[in-house]
Amino acid sequence: MTELTCDELDALLPELFDGRLSPEVESASLRHLATCDQCRIVVGDLERVGEMYREHGRLTLPDDARARIRAILEQG
Repeated sequence: MTELTCDELDALLPELFDGRLSPEVESASLRHLATCDQCRIVVGDLERVGEMYREHGRLTLPDDARARIRAILEQG
């Protein structure tokens, strides 16, 4: 398999985390991660989010925080 781009790896991250990639694609993903600082940061951040979710479970935002976030997103 050819080398992956950052965008290709990004699209594969859910399957990578779930262990659902073919051995060939998983190997290409790991090769990319070995050479790309930016993608390693993204994967590290996602791993930390997963750890927090497993540790704390699903958190519920207060209604006023949800409203502020929704307003910000609707402006964008």
